[in-house]
Amino acid sequence: MAAIIASSLLAAPSLASTRGPLGQYGPGDHTVTMTVGGVVRSLLLHVPPNPAVNQRPLLLIYHGHGDTAQSTAAGTDFEAVSNSTGEVVAFLQGINKHWNDEAHGTSSTEPSDVAFTAAAITTLERVVAFDHKRIIAVGFSNGALMVEDLGCRLAGKLEMVVPIEGELAVTTSAHCAPARPLSVYEIHGTADTAIPYGGGQFGGSHGPVVLSAPKSAARWAQLDHCAKTPKSTYPSKSVKLTTYSRCRNRVAVTLRTIFGGVHEWGSGVGLIVYGALPPA
Repeated sequence: MAAIIASSLLAAPSLASTRGPLGQYGPGDHTVTMTVGGVVRSLLLHVPPNPAVNQRPLLLIYHGHGDTAQSTAAGTDFEAVSNSTGEVVAFLQGINKHWNDEAHGTSSTEPSDVAFTAAAITTLERVVAFDHKRIIAVGFSNGALMVEDLGCRLAGKLEMVVPIEGELAVTTSAHCAPARPLSVYEIHGTADTAIPYGGGQFGGSHGPVVLSAPKSAARWAQLDHCAKTPKSTYPSKSVKLTTYSRCRNRVAVTLRTIFGGVHEWGSGVGLIVYGALPPA
């Protein structure tokens, strides 16, 4: 079991020292570290300022390759949205600013980030209140490939995965066997040149191969036993939603296509993710 080693608080002094009952963290930003497989891992935990509400979700956020949990927290609106809507947000930190997403195939030489995720959930259960049935994994780029893998291997703990600018890797898709159906909300821009919307190889001649964004969504629809034919809607001129419904366990699979969208988290991503959350 993961053990909390230390916690240093990053929030303003008026919030950072606040603790709730049973040793839970009060509102503010906290660094939580734990040991997983002999390796010290960390995450930044954001607890919104208002009292805990029933059935509030936990969002697990995975940065892109070369990025950090701290810069992701600062560069997105997840915390601001959390302060308004009440969900708990944890920004996980990858080893060497990278996730072992297994897009190249199973790797036993790198720390398991599936194990880190499971340990992070167990650790957070002891320090902050959230609905254990409403855990959502959100990732960008390398982090998107990571949450795709989590959907395949940790579905028993997750309600939804939100991959942003990163599709199912061909190797991941081949052995994907979720323990249960889960909702998927994939976001991808058509002008992404880092991990192309149309799929294929990226990152050089030895880079992984991913499905196209539409085929990635279709594969999740197959895994969730959804209706074969999706419905398309256009909430704006730049956005198309392709949604598979009538899935098992009342989950849904949606591809949010951003016409002209590039390789970035995107403006207002926290609000978009919040709007896509399954109902409590």
